[in-house]
Amino acid sequence: MSRRSPTRPTPVNPWRFETAQATVQIKTGAYYTSVWERAINVWNSKRVFKFTIVKGPAQITIVPAQSDENSLIAKDYVGVAYVDHDATKRIISVRLHLVHTLLKKYAYTTSQRVNVAEHELGHAMGLAHNPIKQSVMYKSTRYVSVQPVDVANVRYLYSLPPAQYFINTAQTSSTVNANKDIVTDSWMKVIFNSHERESERVAGTVH
Repeated sequence: MSRRSPTRPTPVNPWRFETAQATVQIKTGAYYTSVWERAINVWNSKRVFKFTIVKGPAQITIVPAQSDENSLIAKDYVGVAYVDHDATKRIISVRLHLVHTLLKKYAYTTSQRVNVAEHELGHAMGLAHNPIKQSVMYKSTRYVSVQPVDVANVRYLYSLPPAQYFINTAQTSSTVNANKDIVTDSWMKVIFNSHERESERVAGTVH
């Protein structure tokens, strides 16, 4: 069953958590822990999804530098969300990461890094890219925080109870949503193996 309305196109993916809540483990240093905590607090203040920070294993893990960091840097990804979901449309686990090297290179302020973190948390909940520029889920994310349209889309995604939303099957796949910072406003979608990568690009010169 698709969650995209024929009369109101809603930028959500077909997968989501069982209910509108998830645990989060933050494994970054003090500075980025503060960035992620601020982003989590913004989403939690909207009261449509509850992120709970825990010390042990969690449904969402926020990690520091990745083994493929150089490839992320080469592609100008400033943030990435790896979403694992099964064929029933349930999210199994999520891994989020901000790429410090590029955030520093392109002079992102702390507030702008929080915006990128909010964007990646949006992917973690099940949101896709939004064509509306005044949305934290717009593909060129940097300057905009969570907006009413983003809150409405999370509410929409979780509006059906689990018994009506999920399908009965068992097969796990993985989706990667990556935040890309370059000097164009174009959008690229790449499909490879069992992964789908959605890339956001920031408009305007940011060097």
